[in-house]
Formats: sequence, C-alpha cells, structure tokens
Amino acid sequence: MRISGTQLFWLISTMQVGMTILLTINPAIMVARQDAWISTLAAGLIGVFIAAVSSRVSLMHPHRTFVEYTRTLLGKWLGNAVVFLYLAFWISVLSIILRQYADLIMSTILPETPILVPIAGMLLVAVYVTGAGLETIARCSELMGPFILLGVAIPVLLVAREARIENIAPVYLDSGWMTVLKGALPPATFLGDCVMLVMLFAFVARPKSGFRPALLGVAVASLLTSATTFTIIAVRGANASASETYSYFNLVRYVSYFDFVQNLDAFVVAIWITGVFVKVSLYFFVTTYGAAQWVGVADWRRMIKLIAPVCLVLALLPRNFLDSSILFPQKIAMPFILPFHMFGMPLVLWGIAKWRGRRAKKMPSG
Repeated sequence: MRISGTQLFWLISTMQVGMTILLTINPAIMVARQDAWISTLAAGLIGVFIAAVSSRVSLMHPHRTFVEYTRTLLGKWLGNAVVFLYLAFWISVLSIILRQYADLIMSTILPETPILVPIAGMLLVAVYVTGAGLETIARCSELMGPFILLGVAIPVLLVAREARIENIAPVYLDSGWMTVLKGALPPATFLGDCVMLVMLFAFVARPKSGFRPALLGVAVASLLTSATTFTIIAVRGANASASETYSYFNLVRYVSYFDFVQNLDAFVVAIWITGVFVKVSLYFFVTTYGAAQWVGVADWRRMIKLIAPVCLVLALLPRNFLDSSILFPQKIAMPFILPFHMFGMPLVLWGIAKWRGRRAKKMPSG
C-alpha cells in the first residue's frame, strides 16, 4: 500500500475540516467570545506543530509504522505499553466520532431514527473501504476533498456580506492571551488528531515528499475553521453564537442569496457526512493495522472483524450529546489525549531518535 504526498494532503485536510468546524467553534466562542477566531488560529499553530513533530520522527524511520519504531526507541515492554495507550486512544476517539455523527444526523434530518442505524451504517461503509486498503481511502479523499473544502467555504462566502465589523470589536482587549489559549483547546484537540501521521507516513511512497503536504493539510483545515469562526461572529454576534450547539449549521440556515441560493442544510449535511466518512475510515485503518502489528497478526484485515463490534458497542455507551460532545472533550480529550498522545509522546520519541542519531554519529566506525 503506497500513497503520494498529494493524497496525504487530502487525507489530512478532509479528515479534519468538517468536524472541527462543526463541533469546536461553539466551545471556542463560549470561552474567547469575539476573539474565538484568534483562538482557532492558535489551535492551528498547535496542530501544525504536532504534524511537524509526528512527521519528523516518522521520517527518521522511513517505511516503518509507529508500532515498529516505538518498540525500537523505547524497548519492547515500554514500547508495547505506549502503543497500547495509542490503540485505546484511537478506538475511543473513533467510537466518539461515530456517536457525534449519529447525534447530528438525529438532531437535523432523521430525528425519529434509532441511534444504532446511523452508527452502524457509517461503520459498515468504513469497514468495506478499510478492507480495500489505505490507497482506496486516499483515492476517495483525493476525489471528494475539493468538494468538501468548497462545500464548507461557499456558504461562508455567501453569508459574508451580512457581516458587521462591530461584532468582532474589540479585538483581543477583552480577552488576553490566557483566554485566547484556553479557547484554542477545543479546536486543538480536533486538529491534533493529525498525530496519526505517525502511522500514515509508513505508507507514503516517497516519505520526504509528504512533509509539506501533511503540514499544509492541517493549515488549510485550521484557516478554514478560523475564517468560518470570524464570519459566524461577525454575522451572528458572539452572544447568539455561543448559545448555539452547531454554530456553523445555523449560519448555513442564514444563507439567502438574491432569493436564489437558499436552504443549503441538506447540501452541507451531505458534505459533512463525506468528511466524516474519510475521518472514520482513516481512524479505522490506523486502529486495525496498528492492532495487528501490536499482537503480531500478519494479515491485518483479520482485526477488522474484532475491532468493528468493539467500536459499535463503545459508540452506543454515551447517554446523550452531553456525554459524547461535551464531557468526553472536556474530561478526557483536553486533559489527557492532547498533552500526552498528541503533543508529549511524539516530542519524546523525536527527542530520543535525535539523541540516538547523534550518538551513533559520534561512535567510531569499525
């Protein structure tokens, strides 16, 4: 399985943009108010940094996955323990993504549908595509990626004429850097899932050609999120936007362009579902492939039948939207996943790899 640098860009950008815009703008506005767009820019810098570190440590071990080089850098037992923590992270986040997807579907277009239906439907599609391999997921993202990015940007451009600059003012003065950084945490936890580059880089045909596309994918997603946040606040105001669960979705309902372009709800939901499909498929691939390497199963596809039911059960555990989209990010993702899985451990592995490389150069040859 080999993918190109361009395909890596589309994988990262399409995976990140949809759910980041839909689920993190409201928490950012609740904290940073009219400066939430600055918070999303700060989150983008955090995401790009995570992508850079994850890419660098992977480039030092070309065509080897996170599971393989973590054992080399940390030793068998400690390496296996760290890999287990990452597998638990990927499985839990995958399950939460499925639940968040189902929550939106039920609250917008299918309110009477049992929660099991959208979860199982998306999971079945992901199982099918994942079984075909990473190349298939990459081709899907390459094909659908431009439509996803345009589908997110077009409603924002259409409603931008309604912006009122007084809704943005004063810039920074009411917040300060601590508030801005606190508001950056929700989007940073979503943009930080680019840490899966530690697995994906092993499949890039020319690894060095994937570094810039990987960072650019995160940057594009964060810039779109920031531009959308700015527009939402400028059009709706911070107070109104902070009280809306799905701020972007409500902005789309605000679109009316010369009485011709209206009622874009279904269009945006379709675009968003496509982005969720890429995200779920990527998470599912990384989880199954990593789990197979961890337990020593040669045919990684055999793990699909084991992990899919686990994800289905875990996705059904949250009692409601509060559990999946508020408590999980606040109690698990921000205090644990972001500092350890996304930020700390890749940095530690990079540092160890650099130290070992310098030590090897100093040792006399022969």
